[in-house]
Amino acid sequence: MIITFMTDFGTKDGYVGSVKGVLLKEAPDALIVDITHEIPPFNIPQAAYCLLNYYNSFPDRTVHLVVVDPGVGSERKPLIIQTMNYHFVGPDNGVFDFVLKKEAYRAFEILPELVNPEGYSSTFHGRDIFAPAAALLAKGVKPEEIAAPLDRVIINDKKELACEGNICKIPIVSIDHFGNIIFALSREDLKHWKKSIKLVNFKTFSSQTILEYYAQQEPGKPLALWNSQNMLEIALTQGRAADFFNVNPEKDRAVIELTDVS
Repeated sequence: MIITFMTDFGTKDGYVGSVKGVLLKEAPDALIVDITHEIPPFNIPQAAYCLLNYYNSFPDRTVHLVVVDPGVGSERKPLIIQTMNYHFVGPDNGVFDFVLKKEAYRAFEILPELVNPEGYSSTFHGRDIFAPAAALLAKGVKPEEIAAPLDRVIINDKKELACEGNICKIPIVSIDHFGNIIFALSREDLKHWKKSIKLVNFKTFSSQTILEYYAQQEPGKPLALWNSQNMLEIALTQGRAADFFNVNPEKDRAVIELTDVS
């Protein structure tokens, strides 16, 4: 049994260790795979994109535990998402956004009294609700045994693109380790809309061409491409685009001009 684990906890305070202790108490034979605990605090879009990068690389029946939860203790729901091959456990705040756009799924609201009858902290659902739920799923417990079915979950946590006609403003969802800027637009979106990109503008950069790999551009110069997840990315060959453009991930947008596909 495999449980992957991603958070914005960092590694200096013992929070990650506390959650892993609960996982191993309930499922001592589980292999816990730490994906990262360095998601910027409260950065839901980046967590959603990070999950997209790895979830389907794992064997069937893997449980993916994601705890990036600025609304802990509020009315947001503790979720189990069941797809054909995986279970996902985490908050109903958009962290599963990209997965839900790709996968058929069933959603459930975790019932805390069933996963942790001894009670739970209002500020640490990762330890007290999500961890025991993930461990039980890894052991083969069915979602229906510890959770109630849901009709809908939250998608696109405040990172929706805005379009007027063929002009779209595309928000940033992630800046990766290399300083590449990833935007909330995929090739699948364009296929669904029956559109193609005519022009990409971002700050001082403008291009009519979407490249396929970084070395197609000269070192030190920016380019637009479709990355390994088929998401729109602006990069700087052998450099950091985020620094080059002095990016503000919360405010900056790419402006895309689209054209109809005949």
